[in-house]
Amino acid sequence: MKNVVFLFDGQGAFRPGIGKELYKQYPEAKELIDKSSAVLGYDLTNHLWGDSAKDTSSKTSIAQPAISIISLAYAEVLKTFRLTGEVSLGHSLGEVTALVYCGIVSFDDGIRIIKKRGEVMEKAGKQGTMMAVINIAKKHLTEMCKQASEETSEPVVVANINTPNQIVISGSKDAIKKAAQLITKEHGRGIPLNVGGAWHSPYLENVATEFSGFLDSIEFQTPTLKFYSVVEQKILTDNEAIKDSLKQQMLSPVDWVSAINNIKRLGYKTFCEIGPSKILKDLVFKIDMNLKAESTALFTDLETLVQNI
Repeated sequence: MKNVVFLFDGQGAFRPGIGKELYKQYPEAKELIDKSSAVLGYDLTNHLWGDSAKDTSSKTSIAQPAISIISLAYAEVLKTFRLTGEVSLGHSLGEVTALVYCGIVSFDDGIRIIKKRGEVMEKAGKQGTMMAVINIAKKHLTEMCKQASEETSEPVVVANINTPNQIVISGSKDAIKKAAQLITKEHGRGIPLNVGGAWHSPYLENVATEFSGFLDSIEFQTPTLKFYSVVEQKILTDNEAIKDSLKQQMLSPVDWVSAINNIKRLGYKTFCEIGPSKILKDLVFKIDMNLKAESTALFTDLETLVQNI
């Protein structure tokens, strides 16, 4: 159990109803979710499984705290079964969740960071979109994005490298449309994504500056658990270096393939997705079928999950 890597979910993991059974079954989860609601200033449960849950996915300012807090609740319950992450990392939003889990900021400050991140990203939303691309190599796709940007005079960049065969691009609708034409010519496939904005693209530059200023008001501490920065692609131990990496994170691509491969090279072979989804579990297998991966989302009894790990 000592060598388990925790993978924290991103915003795309939300669906109405998440966390309800966790809240009812485990007092540790209930306490954490209720405490988070107090910090947020609203009843989070209403946005998780109550009357407002159907609208949560469309509100980045609500969806991001919802996912992070449910993920942290899962992790809190796993502590009672003596399962902790030897190394922790996250996909996009999940990187901030991992930072809170590793004790780099206080719990209350962590919730405030997640809330602020969701608010500023929602502000930058509705200008641009994202598209998943299948069967085009990263290097070639980067060149296509550059060509599409030049021809449209609008931005489009590689945003997420999820697997060697699935990469997400982000930018203006016109630039993505042009990139899609280039992708089709090379026998690739583009799948439009229903997202709140062009995440990890230049469209976030202004709000990233605002978020960076907010982070300067937060005290960062030395991690109590190992934190792997997907921005820097290494384990970071210096609190100021971690803060700097978080300031860059909103604009940086999420290179999930490099992260998993680098951690594998460090000797880790067992991964556990922490959150209400199995997306990251599936991505691990697509990167390397020889790795072991589980997800909290697949177990109603987390003690059974711990036994399987």
